[in-house]
Amino acid sequence: MVDEKQSLKSPSVPYESIWDARPRKFSNVLIQVTGFILLMEVSERMSYFGINQGLKNFMQTVLGWSTVSANSIKSTWSSLCYISPLLGAYLADERWGRFKTIAIFGTLYFIGNVLLVISANPHVLNWKETSVDGYFDRVGANTKPAEGLFVFALFACIGIGTGAIKSNIITLGADQFNPNDEREAAQKITFFSYFYWCVNFGAAFSYGYLATLCVKGSAAITPDNGYFATFLICACVMAVALLTFFAGSSRYIKVPPNSDAMSKLVRVLFQASYSSWSARGACTGFVLLILSFILNLTAVFLTEGSSARQILTYAAGVMVILGCLAFIATGINSHEMAKAKRSNGGRVDDQSIDEIMKVVRVLPFASFLVMWYCVYDEIDANFQSVSQQTDLRFGNEWNATQLSGAVLGVFDPIAIVICIPVLDLAIYPFYKRITGKAASPFGKVLVGLLIATFTMFYIGGFEIIRKNSGVILLGNSTNPDDKIPVISQSGGQPMNAIKWGWNIPQFVFVALCECLINVTAYDIFYSEVPEYLKSTCQAINLFMVAMGANVASIFTLIFQSQIPNDINDGHMENMFFAVGATLVVNVIAYVIVMRYMQFGMVTEGENLNLGDELNDKQVEANRSSNLLNARDSFTQQRS
Repeated sequence: MVDEKQSLKSPSVPYESIWDARPRKFSNVLIQVTGFILLMEVSERMSYFGINQGLKNFMQTVLGWSTVSANSIKSTWSSLCYISPLLGAYLADERWGRFKTIAIFGTLYFIGNVLLVISANPHVLNWKETSVDGYFDRVGANTKPAEGLFVFALFACIGIGTGAIKSNIITLGADQFNPNDEREAAQKITFFSYFYWCVNFGAAFSYGYLATLCVKGSAAITPDNGYFATFLICACVMAVALLTFFAGSSRYIKVPPNSDAMSKLVRVLFQASYSSWSARGACTGFVLLILSFILNLTAVFLTEGSSARQILTYAAGVMVILGCLAFIATGINSHEMAKAKRSNGGRVDDQSIDEIMKVVRVLPFASFLVMWYCVYDEIDANFQSVSQQTDLRFGNEWNATQLSGAVLGVFDPIAIVICIPVLDLAIYPFYKRITGKAASPFGKVLVGLLIATFTMFYIGGFEIIRKNSGVILLGNSTNPDDKIPVISQSGGQPMNAIKWGWNIPQFVFVALCECLINVTAYDIFYSEVPEYLKSTCQAINLFMVAMGANVASIFTLIFQSQIPNDINDGHMENMFFAVGATLVVNVIAYVIVMRYMQFGMVTEGENLNLGDELNDKQVEANRSSNLLNARDSFTQQRS
């Protein structure tokens, strides 16, 4: 993060005393000030995860879209949610400040919530009422008006709104604590822990209760009103989030815009591109990746199976490959940017080039994470398709209670809560005792990428086993001797004779990868770049998360002919194997390039960022601070 003491340019109040100038003093900033922010976060996360878990099934079972369209649109929307933090970070740091940015985009987010509720109303969906109150006839319904409202709410409001506030809420909370006050500095660490638990509580509530409500309804809510009720709850808790946020307004420290890091990065690269091909490569790579997103965003809304959709999909895939290759080539040869220094006849001052070169050097590492983020995005898309055609029943009867397929997503945050302390307190210390040195960032990420690769081959093999287990055929109460497929209440497709519990490993594997890769990646981004560019580097990482979701959508569209609505009739495993094979190539390239660059090879306690003049104690303190900031940023991504 930007150095707080150096970055604020306030004409009236020095940054060191901005907390002393607070109109009202608080004995406990954690509770009395950031309590409002924590309440906003838990409410907003309930809203976001409540929408996120239900999107795929809403598009399929309510709007009648295909599995391919639902999964690809879901992944593309996730991509937008991780691109828009760039906008939020820019406006907060350079234009509006964090409070105004959250207020404006939080309101846009809420408007999207309201429109989403309207689109899920049975009457707006043009369903016909039946003689039974709360139940509707969907046959022949014209859902086009609702579809347009749904897409606008999802992409123009919620996707942009949630991303723009994502990069600012946790930082606004951190701003409230005076770093010169030991008690408040300690409360700040506690704040990050509470924030992380708010995120996971929101996820647990949504993947637990709301995932069931939207599919099955409840005592007072019929299944036909399930999504309407779910999205209504999401809108209500988002309203609570905004009201809570504004209620605490008078208590907040509102740091004004104080950084031009993102603009400077773009400006320096553009100016350097006149004399440096590596600077041109960095600019070209970014443009290619953005172009890939635009092409894919267009493709997902084209007619399924059309040649136009196929052409745009392959073009989007080529753009991603070329963009990542441009980033890799640029990073390997980042030293070439020295040609742009004024001392070498270039247009940019020497110090700026030296600083931006460190960011450019991170680009190859960031590029190799795209395929991992593709795997990460599968949790709420294609993994869910597989889960919903396993046996979700509790018992063996035709009408036995069923688990909602989306509920299985809760095992991801549960596993993360378990894995992080196990790794920090047991696995990493054990490795250090055995080898005599701490695990390097390079090694942690390598293990994570290998597990991600295994995960895709595992789910591919599991999909073959699932299909071979056969559809569950039973007689019902009306025709007990018949052999009728038992249908999943979640996705409306036949369930196969393999229990839902066998889906859990893939969610646990992904969670383990998150702990190994994401936390370590944030540590590297904090350690490898100058202080004022740390937040910008985190924004670059979120952008690569977006590209991973973009790639997940591209893979789904490429294999659309093998992914029918009833995946028992298709070969979804081929897509999983293709992703796995791509990951194998990605891992090999990662090892070769990172070893060549000697990137991320240093271990805990070694210097990643500071000069040799610092003593061991100072280096260790710097490293510990980086690790703490890395976990804070990991929490920000989870949020």
